[in-house]
Amino acid sequence: MRDELESIAWSQEVQDFQKPLSSDPEVLPPADQQVQSPPAPVHQSPVSPASADNSIVDLTTENILSRYEIGRKLGEGGFGSVYEGKRLEDGLEVAVKIAKKPKNMKYINISGHPTPLPLEVALLILVNREPKAPEIIQLLDWQDQPEYYIMVMERPSPCEELWDYLKRHGGILKEETARFIMAQATMAAHICCLRGVFHRDIKLENLLINPDTLEVKLIDFGCGDLLRDSGYTHFLGTREYFPPEYDVWRRYHGRPATAWSLGVLLFVMVCGRFPQEEDLDTIEHDNWSVPGLSEDCCHLIQSLLQQNPSQRMDLRDILLHKWFQGQCNSRLYDRATLHGHSPGVPLLAIPEVPMEAGPATAVPEVSALAATEFRVLASPPQSSSSAWSLSALACCEAAKPW
Repeated sequence: MRDELESIAWSQEVQDFQKPLSSDPEVLPPADQQVQSPPAPVHQSPVSPASADNSIVDLTTENILSRYEIGRKLGEGGFGSVYEGKRLEDGLEVAVKIAKKPKNMKYINISGHPTPLPLEVALLILVNREPKAPEIIQLLDWQDQPEYYIMVMERPSPCEELWDYLKRHGGILKEETARFIMAQATMAAHICCLRGVFHRDIKLENLLINPDTLEVKLIDFGCGDLLRDSGYTHFLGTREYFPPEYDVWRRYHGRPATAWSLGVLLFVMVCGRFPQEEDLDTIEHDNWSVPGLSEDCCHLIQSLLQQNPSQRMDLRDILLHKWFQGQCNSRLYDRATLHGHSPGVPLLAIPEVPMEAGPATAVPEVSALAATEFRVLASPPQSSSSAWSLSALACCEAAKPW
């Protein structure tokens, strides 16, 4: 395992997907949360000792990895590899992510930390602040080295990706199951935004589900950023979940984009496939419905998949929709209480955390887009995976769209 990790440390290629278009400068957030590219000293969480050898992912007793027994690889992607692990101190099962830094590695200053942090680490710290959100994966430990950064996260057991769970159940979920999952995914997305974080890649593969309890956790903030009023001009995330306004203006905003991705998520769970051009055209112009789905479920999907972002349901209103009335209400109100609000207070009343963003730009905000002529779009350019029927692929492991 030592040889394998050292090999990964030196050979893994990571693309810099976070480089914005040169013709579209971004407005930086204030000084306490500015993205930087400082020299690369070794930083660690308060419980992690500094490493004596800063040149590689050091596996000596002073390195963070010496605290854990590293097991098999759980997965890998453009931003790093994830391994199962066990904390030697108490046997706690964890997930260990080792990510090689891209050339233009982004750092961010956040309160409570004297030095800039890798962006993904900083975003997880922000969303993990008290009170803890059980719908979001918890960061337990981390360390920043010159070429790599390491994150140790909780590893729920049992758990699997929502994509795998969906396939095992024939590619389509019952409304009751989809509602419980959707409520948790929406709560996770809402809390991210309240804490100034834009996840930007909410999808089946980035939601872990306990198959016994159906509890869900949002993972992988590698495509994320600070939530900005000024919007975004560069593409990150997964094409099938990306909002159509990016293809029109080459600009999009965090909350409407998140609402769109949640709409796609719900569509896939209850329809067994990604929405196609004809679906989006009907959703845009007609009273869209699907045989076997309740009117309330169809209405929620239609509200989330409006191609004009100014007409799309606001992220803060999703959990107030009629479809969530009944079995989910008590749990949602309990979650509202967790975040410092009285039981029974509608989630719409949860106050927003002030935006940590720079001054407004000349680009119109979403609230001003209602008066803009908006042409009806086909679905965004999609890869071949978007046309797949999950029902037909329920037993086809090779069909995962990554």
